[in-house]
Amino acid sequence: MKSHPHVAAIFRRTFLVTLLSLITSSLLCPATASAARIFIDPGHGGAYPGAVYSGIEEQYVNLLIALETRAVLQSRGHTVAMSRTGDTTVCSKDIPTWNWNEDDQQYYLSADGRTGAYPIPYDDLQARCDKANTWEADVFISIHNNAGGGTGTETYYNSWDTVTDTGPSKVLATYLQQDIVAAAGTYDRKVDDVGYYVIRWANMPAALVEVAFLDSSADRSRLLSSTFRHKVAVGIANAIDHYLSAKLITPLEPRIAGATRYETAIEAARSGWSNGADTVLIASGENWPDSLTASPLSYRLDAPLLLTPRAALPANVAAMITRLGAKNVIVLGGTAAVSSAAAAAAARAAGIDPSTVVRFAGATRYETAALAAESLGTTPGAGVVVVSGETYVDAVSASSFAAMRGMPILLTPKSSLAAATSAFIARHSAEVTSAVIVGGTAVVSSAVEAALPDTVSVERLAGPDRYATNLAVVKRFWPEGDISPYAATAHNFPDALAAGGLAAKNGQPVMIFGWRYLDKGTREFIMHENDRLRGWTIMGSYNALDYLLDWELAKARRLPPPS
Repeated sequence: MKSHPHVAAIFRRTFLVTLLSLITSSLLCPATASAARIFIDPGHGGAYPGAVYSGIEEQYVNLLIALETRAVLQSRGHTVAMSRTGDTTVCSKDIPTWNWNEDDQQYYLSADGRTGAYPIPYDDLQARCDKANTWEADVFISIHNNAGGGTGTETYYNSWDTVTDTGPSKVLATYLQQDIVAAAGTYDRKVDDVGYYVIRWANMPAALVEVAFLDSSADRSRLLSSTFRHKVAVGIANAIDHYLSAKLITPLEPRIAGATRYETAIEAARSGWSNGADTVLIASGENWPDSLTASPLSYRLDAPLLLTPRAALPANVAAMITRLGAKNVIVLGGTAAVSSAAAAAAARAAGIDPSTVVRFAGATRYETAALAAESLGTTPGAGVVVVSGETYVDAVSASSFAAMRGMPILLTPKSSLAAATSAFIARHSAEVTSAVIVGGTAVVSSAVEAALPDTVSVERLAGPDRYATNLAVVKRFWPEGDISPYAATAHNFPDALAAGGLAAKNGQPVMIFGWRYLDKGTREFIMHENDRLRGWTIMGSYNALDYLLDWELAKARRLPPPS
């Protein structure tokens, strides 16, 4: 792989750490900290032994320190994952890795087999990052030992001057340096910023520790001592506890959130409809199928979506209906989803007769979607959207663009086109001349696509997973111009579905993420499109999207620290 100074070259700019809170913090005892998810990367291993002196391989002592660190951290209640637990190669095959392109000064995922400089290829390094990222760790710590005619400990954080790197990553590195030196008595070689691969491409705050020098006989002797390794492990654990106690991971982006899914929907309504709304949509907060089609209705009717449990409308939802000044109530789904009592309570909150509540309810989710589509109507030339009725996530990706373009969202099972969907298209054959299928053949089969009329031109937006499908939608419908996406969870429906109508109202896409997981393809998109990204609105509380995701997004955007 073609190298770049920010990725492959080892350059070090010495600086003075002046963080007063770090200077005054305790060096001997860890501060009280909450249990966390700690990812430990013992550098090298297997085919890549690292430095070797007097028969001692770096991978060996790296692993011994890492295993001891794991034991100490687990004894303190932390959860620990490791990139390797033996003398193994983490990755020996070609996988997508990050490549710097000199022509347009961009990073790209590359699977062309090119590798980094000795002593370890980027494929193996990327696999370590992938493990930490998918595991959704709080921090990433890579353990190494040095060579080159010196002695002592030094610690690195990523050299990008981002709010994440100069903030949490630098603080983590500083605690690691001071606490290892204090616990193990090593010479203090200070903290530096270097663009090492693993701490750059790990999404979360990350640091790399060079504990000691293998080519120093004195340091090597210490590394072979279990007592010394235990002291180093205690120092690392102390540093992690100090870092966690600093509570640096707080929200960076605006967030629409409530304590419950119902309150989050209320806050979305408050955000998007501050001047009130004539109509409100009511859907189940306990199940998702009936609310999949809400976004186009929300946009067409300028109506917020509010959620309710089946049995009874929450008092705060009723209060929001009254506050909005709504005079029309539309319920999505039958009484098995939203009871007559809940619908009547919504009517009372709106000051209308319960008999005037409009309810779209079919015998199946597919019929309910078709009824909602009939109410929405068709827009000549706009077409329809077809998504799986067996999972909700692709409908979230489709929600905003479908609403903005007046495209009804129709549902189908995987294997065959739903009868209600087929009938709707047939009834509107003059207007429906195109369809966008969102999702791959694993959720909407080729048989469904083939069952659409020959008069309907079909475009499928899909990727190998939900994140790639989401990106395909964003790239297709927001190919240029400034964007301020709404970030929604890919793993639970209520907050994500509430995002669709609000995002459409503001002309923005919905992008999906794990709880604290930034997919590598999404990270690539964010990096490439950063010049037109104007920020995010996070949908949902910490339980939907962790505050750590804010910092991962900032690292991907290379968002600079405040001046």
